[in-house]
Amino acid sequence: MPELPEVETIKRDLEEKILNKRILAVKVWDTRVIRNCTSSQFIRRITGQTVLAVARKGKAIFCSLSGGWFLTVQPMMSGQLIYHERFVPEEKLKSTKITFKLSEACYLNYNDHRLFGRINAVKDLSELKFFQTIGPDPLESAFTPEWLKERLLKHKAPIKSLLMNQQFVAGIGNIYASEILFRSRISPLRAGCSLRRAEVLLLYQSTVDVLNEAICLRGSSMNTYRDVNNEKGGFMNRVQVYGREDEQCLHCGNFIRRIIQAGRSTFFCRRCQS
Repeated sequence: MPELPEVETIKRDLEEKILNKRILAVKVWDTRVIRNCTSSQFIRRITGQTVLAVARKGKAIFCSLSGGWFLTVQPMMSGQLIYHERFVPEEKLKSTKITFKLSEACYLNYNDHRLFGRINAVKDLSELKFFQTIGPDPLESAFTPEWLKERLLKHKAPIKSLLMNQQFVAGIGNIYASEILFRSRISPLRAGCSLRRAEVLLLYQSTVDVLNEAICLRGSSMNTYRDVNNEKGGFMNRVQVYGREDEQCLHCGNFIRRIIQAGRSTFFCRRCQS
């Protein structure tokens, strides 16, 4: 599932590829990915509009259009935005659900073979529940050590679960939560409120460092994630605990453990993360 680094990579690519381009036509191949209106309403709202800006909030992308609409995309499990400089014939589309024909003879395909993604065209971002409840972005100024310490004091939930709670902090998923906690030397089982100030500072810095490193490497590709150029990211070559169950810890030589928390796999080193 694309997390903050993957979605930020897509956002930056889209800024380079589609900014100031006009949406000339929209072909909806599968209406199930459009969530708040009919396909005809969706097409009518965005056709003819120029992309004025591309932004990201957590794991969502939103494009500001010239007509006052926002085109929003939440990739979820398997959503992809793939840029083409020529049209891809229908028989080769496979998992493509929407095709956007843009000015300068280029195309943007939204692919989503599992159909978990959400595409909307809205006048006000507050219309979407996602934007009403989302926590601060860990790469924005509102995310500070002081804010983190104050919020953690209010929560007895395990720190791993808190990092993945989008209402607590936006954009962190399973891969990066495990990696952040390993670099912080914090057990994923620790209650948020139990962290001492020095640990919170380390957690804050590890969060920023891991996410920025992953962005530089264009995200993590395991199964379906691809950037706008249909290429994989390189951060999986840097992971130290995620997916390494029963392998030796790169720091202490102990074996990496895998446990289940809130239905998701957590990877950690019991010796390093005491």
